[in-house]
Amino acid sequence: MSLGAIDLRAARDQLDVARRLRDVPLTANVRGVWLAMAADYVNKLGRTEALAFRAAIPGRRRIPFMTYSLREYIEELAVAAAIANPKDPGEGMRQIWKSSAPSYLSTPFGRSLLRLVLPSPLQYLKWLVDHRDHFCNYGKWHLVTHSEGYATMEMEDEYIWLDYAHRGGAESVLQVFGMAGSVEPEMRGPYSGALHVRWEPTS
Repeated sequence: MSLGAIDLRAARDQLDVARRLRDVPLTANVRGVWLAMAADYVNKLGRTEALAFRAAIPGRRRIPFMTYSLREYIEELAVAAAIANPKDPGEGMRQIWKSSAPSYLSTPFGRSLLRLVLPSPLQYLKWLVDHRDHFCNYGKWHLVTHSEGYATMEMEDEYIWLDYAHRGGAESVLQVFGMAGSVEPEMRGPYSGALHVRWEPTS
């Protein structure tokens, strides 16, 4: 695969990147761990994919604990998604984020966190909501627990794709906890909605 084999313009159009960039506040930032995650995912796909990514996003070093412009992240994530799945960049983005929880929880901090939130994915979702400012400085999240195996993550002013990226992220949580379940996005606007997260409770 080469960058020329990927129609980045078509991918950006499918993902509505231009409008999203216009709407993102200039002050919106995200932690570098998410930018590193996208680059790492592409690098694992192979040398050709890694070269294509570097050709589109040259000379940017990302430190996981530093914060960076959300606009830059949207640009980089869109490119990574197009490389991951040129025919369906939304699905590519979902797969990138589906690797997020395993990648994050494999770090020393993540392993210590995992011990605190076991055995339920609900505890991890609650931790994410309570510590959202650890990862970004915009928008609002709210967790609603409906039953032992069903919760919704309510999101407002969330400029990262809820129906692709965040869906994959929630699916990765179920994966980490070894839970059979599903994640269904409900869009209520371009940057607001909910993730309906369902899983089979352990007996």
